[in-house]
Amino acid sequence: MNNKFKGWRTVFGFTYRQATKGAGYKVVTSLVAILIILVFVLINILVAKPDDDIEPSIIKSVFVLNNSGLEAMNLKELNPQFLEERYKDIEFIYVKDKTREETIYQAAEHSSRSIAVIISARDAGYDIETVVPNNSEISDENASELLPLIQTAFESGKLMQSGLSAEQLSILLKPVVPSYEDIGESTNIVAYVIKMIAPMVFGLIMYMMLMLYGQSISKSISTEKTSKLMETLLISIHPYGLITGKVLAMTSIAVLQFLIWIVAAVIGLYGGNAVASAIYPEYENSVITIINFLKVNIGESAMTLPAVILAIIIFCVGFLFFCVLAGLAGSMVSKPEEAANTQGVFVFPILISWLFCYITPLTGNEGTMRILRLIPLTIPFSVPVDLITGVISIGQGILSLAILLAFSLLVIMLSARLYKGLVLYTGQKLSLRTLGNIIRAKAD
Repeated sequence: MNNKFKGWRTVFGFTYRQATKGAGYKVVTSLVAILIILVFVLINILVAKPDDDIEPSIIKSVFVLNNSGLEAMNLKELNPQFLEERYKDIEFIYVKDKTREETIYQAAEHSSRSIAVIISARDAGYDIETVVPNNSEISDENASELLPLIQTAFESGKLMQSGLSAEQLSILLKPVVPSYEDIGESTNIVAYVIKMIAPMVFGLIMYMMLMLYGQSISKSISTEKTSKLMETLLISIHPYGLITGKVLAMTSIAVLQFLIWIVAAVIGLYGGNAVASAIYPEYENSVITIINFLKVNIGESAMTLPAVILAIIIFCVGFLFFCVLAGLAGSMVSKPEEAANTQGVFVFPILISWLFCYITPLTGNEGTMRILRLIPLTIPFSVPVDLITGVISIGQGILSLAILLAFSLLVIMLSARLYKGLVLYTGQKLSLRTLGNIIRAKAD
């Protein structure tokens, strides 16, 4: 078996050098990487930039009559939201020793952009009433927008007058976020959305890579096969070594280029976040927030370094597997005009596998998902996502990787047999029977 693969390194080196020696490959790879970094940095800065067009509130003055029986309190200082751009120009005027009607009249007399707020004590609690005077420019909607902020400020002032310590007040003022969970099943909406979108993203990346590079592999092999070059190659190199070297070289070129672009995207994401945070300290990238969320909330292995590394390896080996299928398609070409027809050998499995791996998680059918993680055609689309999101363990990922490697080797051997066996059929129309006979023939 080792002799049959002899020479694959020579083919690999020659194919790799031929494909990358030109300035085009290096220039395109570098320029795209730089462009990706710049785009991510620019997006971070643009997203982080606060909205300078915040329209200030139409309300300019708030006349407050505090009949709650509590000590006087500065409502504007008690709610930080009143310091935001929209509300910072609002003036709070505190009224003493006046009736409700007098306070409303005073607000109306002050300006057409003033409102009255009356705080009263009731048996069941406290009542905060917002009154818009007649002939005011302020709408009910404007007044209603301010009421929750005043209520929050009053609640904070009430607690401060209770004699509690700053630590106790901090605990009391913490917001309560309700959620629910069924035993054995996460109902977190963010987690569900991530697990729904991730297969689509990974599938698209795999599909784009295969469409971009897979056809080149198939065309390269079929071109040699339909020319007189094949007879020359087979004199010195066994088909196993020839197919292995060529497919590995083209796959390595594609994976290297794509990994450079992915690294550029990561640098742009985190670098852009650092630049944007330096300019706007309160900014945090939402994508990084989601990644941190995954680490904490989704699965034991979610976003851990071993899981990410194994996912990348499976993704690359899966790409290799489909490239081997592309090589198989090229090996079946007997004349140049058949090249387009054989593309379906690897294009249709890609489409069908991607659709299965995208639709099945949406149905919640875990039994089918377990099967898809063991099928070579669907492993590249399902397992990397499941590893990164923590759905499966590292051990399950290793099992899927072993299956993928074994079938990649089998398809290489099948492609080599067809490549060599069809040497006498160049230009002839092939049948399934002929292909079957070639596959069953004893290998040299």
